[in-house]
Amino acid sequence: MSTADDCRVMFAVRHGAFGVDRLATRLNTLVQTREITGWHPGRWVDWHHTTIAIEFDSAADAALAKSTCHDAAN
Repeated sequence: MSTADDCRVMFAVRHGAFGVDRLATRLNTLVQTREITGWHPGRWVDWHHTTIAIEFDSAADAALAKSTCHDAAN
């Protein structure tokens, strides 16, 4: 069974909302190709909007997204 921490990934983001848009595009592609089941945007981790938390439906989805999208928001 996955815990909430296992399903949460912190992504570094450059360019604020534009970086998150690029990340969302990559994550949506993973959903469309059925590599992950789903993701949910979380909150900004800091006031400078350089890191955002993303929640995934499973720990496996989180691990795959982390390994394939770690640079998507930069």
